[in-house]
Amino acid sequence: MMNHFPREWLNLQYLDPERFLVGLREIALTLPPDVHYKVASLRTHDLRKASESRQAALFAHGMGQVLRTPIVFAISEAQDYDAVVKYATDGKINYIPIQLKEWVPNFLNPSATLQSELDKLSKYTDSKDLAVAFHLNRDATIHLSQLKFPHGKIGALWFYGATDLAQKRWRLIGNLMLPGASAYEFHYPVT
Repeated sequence: MMNHFPREWLNLQYLDPERFLVGLREIALTLPPDVHYKVASLRTHDLRKASESRQAALFAHGMGQVLRTPIVFAISEAQDYDAVVKYATDGKINYIPIQLKEWVPNFLNPSATLQSELDKLSKYTDSKDLAVAFHLNRDATIHLSQLKFPHGKIGALWFYGATDLAQKRWRLIGNLMLPGASAYEFHYPVT
């Protein structure tokens, strides 16, 4: 949470993650069954911003459920972050810059390990205010005790991912930069 933040964050277009995700699901349900995987999963160059918005919305929605407060998000690639989340606590507006990461499905990159993806976070040297939201987008068992985290490099590290094939149930784990990280369950929003 940042007390001092860039002025441009005040002018970003913040979106309600629940409304965004419901709208995205409605669009997905209208796609023909033979649509290419890269289009359906927002993995084309032209759909990159939509993909980042989906990831940011999922993270913001999950965090809102955990904190029991509305959280909005905005996409912004001004510096070493992809999005900014905003929420209020005790009458004060809080902003957090979010770097979005993904451990892609196995069939897209079978050689990628979660540790190798975490090791890439070492490039952040003075990012104590940065939260990294890591979408675990593959079916895997993760042993947190076997992972090496980038302590002292970033402010927060959260994992999130679907726990069922229909992507209705999700799990959020964190903050992994602090002792006593917890796992939280949340549901994909529906109309």
